[in-house]
Amino acid sequence: MDELNFNLALKYIFSVEGGYSNHKLDNGGKTNFGITQRTYDLYRKKNGLELKNVINITKDEAEKIYYTDFWCLSGANKAPDNIIAIILFDTAVNHGVGAAKQMYKKAGNNPKYFLDLRREKYKNIVKNNPKQKVFYKGWLNRLSRLENFIEKNYSKM
Repeated sequence: MDELNFNLALKYIFSVEGGYSNHKLDNGGKTNFGITQRTYDLYRKKNGLELKNVINITKDEAEKIYYTDFWCLSGANKAPDNIIAIILFDTAVNHGVGAAKQMYKKAGNNPKYFLDLRREKYKNIVKNNPKQKVFYKGWLNRLSRLENFIEKNYSKM
């Protein structure tokens, strides 16, 4: 996938990830632009930069992290089409690169099944940790927004 496709996918990610968050029940901990403190620390160490609180991350830094650590590592840059690419990318951001790759392997190039796997994962998260139910509606809304974004910007699934 070329840079234009990444930039369109990034536009979606920024629309759902928003700004700074530090919800006490969020397993990701402190995040800004959807980037966790841990991911930001790894990025800054890798680039020989002094560690900073993720509240101070710049949008440019977030874009670089999303490109290298999520778009490319997940394989979205090599996906067979734009729809699979954005689903794979969003899954990597929301569930981690490893989980995204596993779901993609299971779903193959079937976007509806890929999204169904995510819905099932959300159900299992809440089943295994009922405190996470506070996020459940938001997770499902995220998938609805992703489906709408795909229909608007790519084609009907």
